[in-house]
Amino acid sequence: MNKAGKRTIIIISGAILLAIAAFAIFGRHTKVVESIKQQTAVLLKKEYIPDQHVNIDSTLALKKLDSVYNSFRKHFRMHYQTIGTATFPDSSRIILIAEPAPFLEPDSIESICHQFTHQTSQKHFKIGYDGRITDMVIVLGNATTENLDNLVTKISKEQYLSDYKPNSIDLLSDKKRQYFTRDNLDYQITLGEFDEWFFNAGEAFIDEKDTTKDLTVSDMFQQKRRGVFFSRAPGLVAWSIRRDSDLSKQVGDIRRFALDADLVLGALRDSTTLVVIGREREVPLETMPPLRVETVLLVASISSKELSQSLDINDCMAGKMGNGRDWCPTYLSRELENTELGHLLTITDVLLKDWSESGTIEEASYHYPSPGYFPFDQPLFKKLGLSELVYNWNTANTMYAIDLPDYTIYTLNRTGALPVSYFHSQARATSVGSQYERQAGNYFARTGNTDLARVVQYTALYQLFMDNGIHYKGKLLHSVFPSGKPYLLAKPCRNLMDILKNLTDNQIEQLSDTLARIHFDAYVEKQVSKQLRKNESEYNFTYTEEHEKAIFQDVNQQEKASMANGFREVRSLLKNLSEDEYTKLVRYLSYPRGTTVNSQETYNRMLKAQKINNFLRHMGKNNLPLLGMDLAKVKDYFVGSLSKSGGRYLKTPSVIVTYNDLNTTGGHNISSKISRVGSTTNYKRSGGNAPVAQASTPPTSQKPNTPKTSAPSSGSRPTTTGKSSGSSHTTSSSKSSTSSVSRPSSGGLVRPRSSVISSSSRTTRGF
Repeated sequence: MNKAGKRTIIIISGAILLAIAAFAIFGRHTKVVESIKQQTAVLLKKEYIPDQHVNIDSTLALKKLDSVYNSFRKHFRMHYQTIGTATFPDSSRIILIAEPAPFLEPDSIESICHQFTHQTSQKHFKIGYDGRITDMVIVLGNATTENLDNLVTKISKEQYLSDYKPNSIDLLSDKKRQYFTRDNLDYQITLGEFDEWFFNAGEAFIDEKDTTKDLTVSDMFQQKRRGVFFSRAPGLVAWSIRRDSDLSKQVGDIRRFALDADLVLGALRDSTTLVVIGREREVPLETMPPLRVETVLLVASISSKELSQSLDINDCMAGKMGNGRDWCPTYLSRELENTELGHLLTITDVLLKDWSESGTIEEASYHYPSPGYFPFDQPLFKKLGLSELVYNWNTANTMYAIDLPDYTIYTLNRTGALPVSYFHSQARATSVGSQYERQAGNYFARTGNTDLARVVQYTALYQLFMDNGIHYKGKLLHSVFPSGKPYLLAKPCRNLMDILKNLTDNQIEQLSDTLARIHFDAYVEKQVSKQLRKNESEYNFTYTEEHEKAIFQDVNQQEKASMANGFREVRSLLKNLSEDEYTKLVRYLSYPRGTTVNSQETYNRMLKAQKINNFLRHMGKNNLPLLGMDLAKVKDYFVGSLSKSGGRYLKTPSVIVTYNDLNTTGGHNISSKISRVGSTTNYKRSGGNAPVAQASTPPTSQKPNTPKTSAPSSGSRPTTTGKSSGSSHTTSSSKSSTSSVSRPSSGGLVRPRSSVISSSSRTTRGF
């Protein structure tokens, strides 16, 4: 612009400012003043900030705040991270930051909103029994649509460490979180198919900054390109990361990949570069929210080679309370406490247990939507007729890799859910039968549940990062593990052991008599009567009333004697311990995970603890009030002691309370190990390697109740299973021998990419 032009703008601006001042002095024509200010902002290409002399207490936004927030959380229960906005006729606005990242500083929000009359507050939302989410809400007294859009962009930069495709949801709309989708979430893509698509066929990608040039994975390797790229033919997104590096130097790419890809399918690498392959987003954000930046950074920051989660229902102080409900502490690896991933593992553990039991085990606080059908024709515990059952998600063969001479290929066994294991007991970790595990594995992977698929994605990234030296050492994450949690139950556990240790013979006699009568009324009489009727039927014989009475009395006496013997054995065991041994046993009982059984001493302690636990289960923990021990109060003590723990914006539940629970347990075992194989064909354990049709809807007897919760319908995209060659092995080495490597053969084993991941045109790419 020449000097004359600048001079004109300055003169005009000065005149306008004088006019504004004049009007302001006389206190009239407010609309005219605002109009002039707006015209000046346009002229100077600046953001127009409307008049901020607003009483925030009188705004519609503040008056409607609670109802708007409650409506949002009603429709978006569980976890849902987003930015939401609401606009009202008086130009007041609400901005909701749902589930702020742990590194989001309140001062940053104050700085972003400083030009506006505003009010910032926090809202707490309960998750699980005693967990909580802390959301941040901002009320703006007077703001334009442009102001709102600019604020969302700035907040996105703080929340996601990127302002890529800033977006928000309308809090006044009728959108709801969907937990199931008809879109296919369960892919079984082979190593051979990745090899064909990305190396032999040379799938082309483009950089949004220059879409005229094609870029293959081989080009990314050779040129050491970093960033996120779309496939030229729609359907795929590639995230290229430098190996053996800190993600903090590439943090902006995380949000790009999370928004534009809705599933992680696998990866490829050479000596310097890892390229993660995702499916270009097909599922809307309300159904499949983007992976979180902080959670991706979290899995990169973890150095442990194993992660765990469980519901410790078999702990000494856990079990059935007097009201008939069961409680137990939640267990999470130290790195997972008070994180989205940690709580996601707990939620999906609850789902594994409940859906395996045909929806009969209800968690008291989650009320997760039902899938409408279940994996077995009756609850598994009942079907198997076991006295104990362990349910487990695991990562055995979750991801396969083959090390070829110039590059490595990774693909997921399936993307819909982690593999399922059912064990007889914790002590006896043998499978109840592969047919049940296979049936359940297919069921869970094909439900279209986005939380199950989300766990697979985080697991895949954890394994890929560990296998390629990709880490994160930034200071944006906060360690919020509650240090006092592990042995918190030591005090009530010692109280119970002291009671058992000091029982008199007379007390044992009275307790045994009472417990025998309770057991008889609760279930023994029914069992005995059932057997008597069976005997009568088999032998054509009828018991007299006197016979039955004598049998019942005899059974009751046997139960009383068994109970008394148990009390005496436990009392003797405890009395014969030294004070040091007694203390160590109590600590072991209160937190078995705290002791590694690696010596004869610790092994003997474990056996003693098992004996005590077995007796308490026989006695019935709901009957502990007879000993002056109320598990409901123990649970309340545990919860109360941890009530102030948690992260800045998230506290994972410390306990689970269930109805109609059984003698069951379970959890997640997430290993960083990847199954390395020597062939790109016939390496999977789950069946033939030829392409098969997409999973069809469940049998008629198990059809879902509603279309929203049905299994994916057939015809979307085919899936492939693989067959074990019997020579697969698991190793953590980065390279394996290539002498026995088998390249994919022809004959229809490898499907075209477009028949698996649709390449149909799109109006927009990614999100």
